[in-house]
Amino acid sequence: MESPKKIGFDLNQLAEAFGLARVRQSDDLDKWLSARYELNAMESELFESVATELQDDGDYWNEEELKIQFIGLAFRIAGVTVKNKIKVFYERPLAAEVNGYDLAVISDCLVATPRPFHAPRNPYFFLQEFKKKRGDKKDPEAQMLTAMLIAQELNQDGLPLYGGFLFGSNWQFATLVGQNYCHSRQFDATNRDDLLQIIFVLRGLRDVILNRATA
Repeated sequence: MESPKKIGFDLNQLAEAFGLARVRQSDDLDKWLSARYELNAMESELFESVATELQDDGDYWNEEELKIQFIGLAFRIAGVTVKNKIKVFYERPLAAEVNGYDLAVISDCLVATPRPFHAPRNPYFFLQEFKKKRGDKKDPEAQMLTAMLIAQELNQDGLPLYGGFLFGSNWQFATLVGQNYCHSRQFDATNRDDLLQIIFVLRGLRDVILNRATA
C-alpha cells in the first residue's frame, strides 16, 4: 500500500494537489460578511476598551499577546459560544488523510460543535494568527486552508467551511465551498468601523452553526 504523501503550507501546492479554484465571489462569504447586529451595554463597553488598546498598543503585540489581549475578547464580545452547541477552542491539532495526502495543522483558534469533555467534534471555522511574512513556512492563509481541507474530510457533510487569517491588525475572512475558495478584503482592526464588522462577522458564526444543527 502506498504511503500518504506530505505537503507543506503552500497555497499553490494545496491548490494543485486538491484541485482548488480561487474565485472572486461567494454567496456564502457575502452573506456572512454582511451580518449586522446590536451590541448590548456590556459588550459596547468591552468593545470600546479593546478598540482603544488596539490603537495604542496593537502594533507592538506578539502572537500570544494578540490572542490574550484581542482575539479572546473579540470572541467574548461576539458571543459566539452556546452551551453544548458551539465552543471556541485554541491550539488544537487537526489531522486527516485527504486524497492520498497526509494533512496536519495546529489551529490557532477554531469554532466547533463540542464533545462532552471539551474537545471539538465538527469544526466549521478556523483562525490563524499573523506570522512573520507571506511565504514563511507557517503562512497563516495556507495553514487556514489546510485546516479547512481537513474539516471537509472529517465532517463529510458537503457544507461550506469558514475561516480567517491575520497579518498584524489586518484580518481577512474566507470560505471554502467544495473546491471553490474565496477570501474577503482586508479589515483593519485599528479602524473602529472595521473592528465592529469583525465582531459582527464572528457573531455570524453562531447563526451559521445553529442553522446547520436545525437544517
